[in-house]
Amino acid sequence: MIRALFLWISFFFTSLNCLAQLKYPVARKVPFDTTVQGIKIADPYFWMSRPVNRSEMLDFTKQQAALALSVLDSIPGMEVLQKEMDEVFLSMQEEIWNTHISGNHLYYFRDIPKEGPTLCRRKGFDAPEEKILRRVTINGQSYSVRKRAYAHHKPLLALMLTQKGEANPQIRIFDLDKKEFLPDSIAPVMFNDSRGVSMAWMPGEDALLYTQSPPTDIHAEKYFNGKIRKHTIGTDQTKDVSVFGIGIHPNINLQPGETPYIYSFPNSPYLIARIRSGSGDNYAFAVHASRLNGANTPWVRLKNYVNLGDGFDASGKWLYAATTGPSRYQVVKINMETGAAPELFLPEQKDVIAGTDTYYRKGIIAGKDKLYVLLRRIGNMQVMQVDLKSKKTSLLPVASGTSISDLMLMNDNDLVFFQSSPLKSASYQVYDHSKGSVRIFPFTKQLFDVSNEIATEVLWIPSRDGKRIPLSVIYSKNIRLKGKNPFLIEGYGNSGMSKDLHFDPSFLSWIKRGGVYAYAHVRGGGELGEDWQLDGQFPHKMNSVNDMVDVARWLQENEYASSKVFVMGGSAGAFLVGNSINQRPDLFAGGIFQAGLPDIALTVDAAASREERSVGPRSTPEGFSSVYNMSALYHIPDNKSLPSMLIIHGATDYILNLHPAARYAATLQEKQKGDSPILFLTDPEGGHNASANEIFYILKYILWLSGHPDFQTTLK
Repeated sequence: MIRALFLWISFFFTSLNCLAQLKYPVARKVPFDTTVQGIKIADPYFWMSRPVNRSEMLDFTKQQAALALSVLDSIPGMEVLQKEMDEVFLSMQEEIWNTHISGNHLYYFRDIPKEGPTLCRRKGFDAPEEKILRRVTINGQSYSVRKRAYAHHKPLLALMLTQKGEANPQIRIFDLDKKEFLPDSIAPVMFNDSRGVSMAWMPGEDALLYTQSPPTDIHAEKYFNGKIRKHTIGTDQTKDVSVFGIGIHPNINLQPGETPYIYSFPNSPYLIARIRSGSGDNYAFAVHASRLNGANTPWVRLKNYVNLGDGFDASGKWLYAATTGPSRYQVVKINMETGAAPELFLPEQKDVIAGTDTYYRKGIIAGKDKLYVLLRRIGNMQVMQVDLKSKKTSLLPVASGTSISDLMLMNDNDLVFFQSSPLKSASYQVYDHSKGSVRIFPFTKQLFDVSNEIATEVLWIPSRDGKRIPLSVIYSKNIRLKGKNPFLIEGYGNSGMSKDLHFDPSFLSWIKRGGVYAYAHVRGGGELGEDWQLDGQFPHKMNSVNDMVDVARWLQENEYASSKVFVMGGSAGAFLVGNSINQRPDLFAGGIFQAGLPDIALTVDAAASREERSVGPRSTPEGFSSVYNMSALYHIPDNKSLPSMLIIHGATDYILNLHPAARYAATLQEKQKGDSPILFLTDPEGGHNASANEIFYILKYILWLSGHPDFQTTLK
């Protein structure tokens, strides 16, 4: 093992020489400069962002993709990595995912041998399994499923479908008993966020509520100004009625750039319209479903309620919601009939009250007599049970050292949840409130366990301004953690999003070859509560980047990491990648910039507008200065030998245009004074989420640049 690591380190210093003469596609340069809020900005590649030049920009990205693939495909080991991943998934084949309880049925997905991932169901734990749906093909057309909404009681499933990445978004409705699609077709529908369209069943389940944006070719407006519409099952879409949105109700003044979401509940007749605001606090309205009446619907605004995403549930006329106030949040009780100011229901706890889990699903579940609240502590989550009448609390008897997600109600007061750790694959478990006991689903007892080979822990790393940054690390037991190892550090640190580490086989091949995977819970995220989030958003947004740099620096200074590390981030997490490398290019061997926005100063699209509260408002000098400083494209160091960069972007990305990434790649390649490659990998059918082979290209990329002898390019 020691000899293998020595060879790895030795190869690091020679692995890049063969690409010293890499020739990049040439993009023309057109002088462009502008001044905004007193800041002068110049970019000779800005022509790529003009619609009239889209065809030329796309040709440039195709040339870049061809070059990136020629390099990545020249690195051996793809078959080895795919085989290792296949073996892991084969060992997990008996496991289930995406579970849902509807009526008397338990729905879930399972990978059935020779058939593939299949939607199945059981009528109870001991009932036989019934296969429902495998691939979605309608009228000879194949579709990908982006989102699902089960009816609360009837055997109906609404599916958001897309084609070729994120193109042609639509809703189709599947009869789970008849195992066929209904004639209803709703298109186009909007992407409220990366999960897809917001949709909810009416309590009578004879109609579906969904969001739709107004027709426009302007990317900046394509995912804003949406309306909530009601579709009655069995009718033509042209008869759908708008019930909420900009310009519908004279007394509801939504602002441009705000996005409405819609919710219904199995144990409440009320509907919630939640408003996601890019510049201010999120807020919400409520109405009894029986009073839904187009533009005359009497929506009631919930007073003094700061919404935290999907972090709420309802029982009767009461909404139970996580909200701001104390640093570790609190749970309030709101009368949806009157919209009166919230009542405190559960005060701040020792651990952070997690309104949502790591997948943005609700972390608050309301039963008939019990309320369940997810509690977040990095690497050791819990669930609290609260009696709705007495408010008496108790913790569920769950295993320690795990992450918890996917909470849902079973029967009147029992809880189903998903539990795993970085070392063991996930299991669905059910808490029986009458017995006070937890048991695993009886038909899913086989788990994939790597705890004999791999270890995990949380390091607390000092920041330059005296904070302590939690870093979750996963590593092989065959190495010393404090042993100058190659590190891959991922982060996000934006809008209060929290990352709870579950079992993820994606980086097992990296870890088993001596690499360390780490997740930096930097400021801007919600893992440590609201104060941690606020300390990483405007006017303190640069703290997120500083934290990532400080983590990399500390790991090297304290001999955990080798002389270089890799930094990775997707979507808003890409802010960390570009800006960390700009600040300290000497610390990093490379960056993986996934579906990111390198120019938030001049790019006016949906994502830029949504980040105003986090990054800063363009309308003020202070806000625009923050926005400009977070735009990595404009701060690439001059005359420096830069680390390598792998920029990945899907051409059909629902919220982030391709052209800023193209400008970023051209600028990096022009400014690179060293030999480390700058690669721009695009997928013509890729969206905001990763494509099928992306993880293998990332693995080959970091194994190559870290000098692993089995993953060296054959290019000369």
